[in-house]
Amino acid sequence: MTSKERHQRRFKDDFRREQVKLIEAGELTISDVSRLYDVRWNSVKKWVEKFGTKPYGGVVIQSREEINRIKDLEKKNTHLEKLLGQQQVKMNYLEECLSLAKEQLGADFEKKIKRYY
Repeated sequence: MTSKERHQRRFKDDFRREQVKLIEAGELTISDVSRLYDVRWNSVKKWVEKFGTKPYGGVVIQSREEINRIKDLEKKNTHLEKLLGQQQVKMNYLEECLSLAKEQLGADFEKKIKRYY
């Protein structure tokens, strides 16, 4: 689509509001709407600012250090999520072992085991 054709198009406010609702619901991004309807990204952003119920607060990155810091934080977050998942698996395993021990050794098992801990 040429820029002249793009300038001649007009979208109704109802259409714009509908797209903004989809963006705010997380079903689409500003970039998605921009690509789908061949509208400039800034125009869609203005729709969000005008018709949105939530304030638009995009993240502004100002330096290379901030980019590196964000990447480091994302790596740490991924690592911590992995550790948390491993700990959860261990807990589930131990709880299952405890349950099996109670079944096989009887109700007195907890009383007996507490003496050792």
